[in-house]
Amino acid sequence: MSGVVTEVDGAVARVLIDRPEAKNALSPAVLAGLDTAVDEALAAGCSVLVLRGAGGTLSAGADLPHLQTLLGDEAAITRYIASIGAVLDRIEAAPFVSVAVVAEYALAGGCEILLACDMAVVAEDARIGDRHLEYGLLPGAGGSVRLPRALPPMRARRLLYTAEMIDGATAAEWGLASHAAPLADLDATVDALVARLSRHGRDALAGMKRMYRAAAPVAPRAALAAERTALVRHLMTSPDAAEGLAAFRAGRAPEFPPHPQHLEAR
Repeated sequence: MSGVVTEVDGAVARVLIDRPEAKNALSPAVLAGLDTAVDEALAAGCSVLVLRGAGGTLSAGADLPHLQTLLGDEAAITRYIASIGAVLDRIEAAPFVSVAVVAEYALAGGCEILLACDMAVVAEDARIGDRHLEYGLLPGAGGSVRLPRALPPMRARRLLYTAEMIDGATAAEWGLASHAAPLADLDATVDALVARLSRHGRDALAGMKRMYRAAAPVAPRAALAAERTALVRHLMTSPDAAEGLAAFRAGRAPEFPPHPQHLEAR
């Protein structure tokens, strides 16, 4: 099983990452399922794709237990990180309008998925943020590139450097989400948005997206590639990354080792 369920209804493709026991982490099977979901939406000529995660979490991002098994194999790590970025790049560039739905959490890679989508509907109490530094990691699916393009510099740096979470209402206020609603009204808000989007002509809506992408700053391929390269290097060489992955797997808080420069400063 891919862990991804896709339903196509006319102009709308509804995609569910269905791996709640792992917070919808992006295993290779899930990534293949998302890739297939994009193919199905394109083949059906959908104008809207709605993406959500089972159990309230959009996605935890990279499958850290799987990633830990790849440590020491640079080629395998590179392929895995690149496969995550490739799926998000496809969603971002596709002619349909993509809508991320967040009931509870969109953290780290989940936040990167949200950033790759055209619009996001979030519960007002949902928790959103780039949490990579909490486990000694770095973004690898566009977070360090798309977040600074979505937010003013100080707010982007705040989320990247502190790894704090903001609620859905704040995310909408800042411009990270297009809509925020009470959790009880989340589905109705999504349905209303989808109905409004899908009533437009498919070609015209796709044309509007092309015009927007031509005029707006789009995440450059070189920056995304540089981010992925930096993450692979970090995973291969940093004791912070090794400790963070071990702590995540053990369900404990990381205890990052002191660095030589810190010892010299004492």
